[in-house]
Amino acid sequence: MRVTDKTSPGSLPTSAIGRAGVLAAGPVAMYLALFHGVAAAAGAVAICFGLVVWPRPDVALLMLLVLVPAVAVVDPGGTALPVMVLGAVVLLLLRVVLGGSRLCTDLLLIPSIGAAVTVSWLLPQETFGVEHAWKTCGLLLVGLGLTAVSALAPPDPRRIAQVVAGSGGGLATCLVLRGEHAFDRLTGLGLNPNYVGAALALPLVAAVGLVRFNRSWLWMVPAAVCVCAVLETRSRGAFVMAAAGLACVLLAGRPLRHKVLIGLALLAVTLALPGTLDSMEGNLTGGRTSTELAANTEVRKKAALLAVRVALDHPLRGIGYAMFPEYARSSPDLGIYINTHNDYLRLAAEAGLVTLVLWTALLWRGLARRRTADHIVLRSLGVSYATGLLFANALTDLVISTPFWISLGCLLARTADRGPDHLAPQGSPPTPSLRSVRKAE
Repeated sequence: MRVTDKTSPGSLPTSAIGRAGVLAAGPVAMYLALFHGVAAAAGAVAICFGLVVWPRPDVALLMLLVLVPAVAVVDPGGTALPVMVLGAVVLLLLRVVLGGSRLCTDLLLIPSIGAAVTVSWLLPQETFGVEHAWKTCGLLLVGLGLTAVSALAPPDPRRIAQVVAGSGGGLATCLVLRGEHAFDRLTGLGLNPNYVGAALALPLVAAVGLVRFNRSWLWMVPAAVCVCAVLETRSRGAFVMAAAGLACVLLAGRPLRHKVLIGLALLAVTLALPGTLDSMEGNLTGGRTSTELAANTEVRKKAALLAVRVALDHPLRGIGYAMFPEYARSSPDLGIYINTHNDYLRLAAEAGLVTLVLWTALLWRGLARRRTADHIVLRSLGVSYATGLLFANALTDLVISTPFWISLGCLLARTADRGPDHLAPQGSPPTPSLRSVRKAE
């Protein structure tokens, strides 16, 4: 009797996956062992092996969400994390594409953005001999690959929120216990305080979303830990980022009059915030003087204005991806090495206005659709991250961006429109609709 190898949609036979895994993990392990120690090599091999033998790509993505903060803690600022995610993206794309997954129209935006960024990097308008520019471009392509995999094999949206909130709470606890500070601001993972705050804002939003839509008060624990850690970073951008995501969570499904009242309250707080910061600088800005904050803001404004001029002068393919800091240092208008501190302006200046339009269209297609309650939590993560891109260049930082890339892919997935029962694993409770949440309130 002939035994057939039954595989789920979007997966390859185990033997083919094993061969691909060995071929992918071998050179990676050799490189890490030679240049980054045996521990990094062993970790990368173990991660690749786990991703290879795992039967379902959607579960592998959830496992990857757990591993990203763990690897960031063990190897802060090292190459283990990007190599791990790159290997995961390649293997999972092999699974879902060769396994017969259907492509949707929205996914055409992903290779378009990747091609535009790659062309701008390969054919720059300005050349400054920037070292490792290919790594920056590669990290962005890896993130786009994560979105494609998540769209082709979408995990359960509630599980994504739970993993992001749980792993983020653990990460926040680790950072607080370690107590690494720079100028009285919480730091760690090889990141400055602003980026640490951005990394912790997303699990905060996910935890609060789980509390509201699933009535599980246990998620208040990681939410409280993340709040404490974000406050210790003293990052103004992280505060705004968290506020945008929380507003999206709290406003969803509310009656119009409640939305107006909450919106007016948020607007009043936003308008009063600059004056409040002056009186609370000891607590919220880590002792940074108002003169220092004003100077920091002024430099960022000059960088933003320069980025706008560069984008208007080179609208098709920009000056070249990862070239702006050197361009700013050589510019008589600025004269210092600084990035745009705004990833929308970075895409426009370095890759062209066309790339920015494609990126905005991808965000719109993922975030603007009406969803169930669990998808609203993922949309809130996307809104929070999209807001954070106004204050930081976080697209190429996998510690911060991995939850966003996977959430965006899940929102783009065609199967999400079929309802929560199609995505939820067997035995899981049904996903609440916004109408049921509204009635419960």
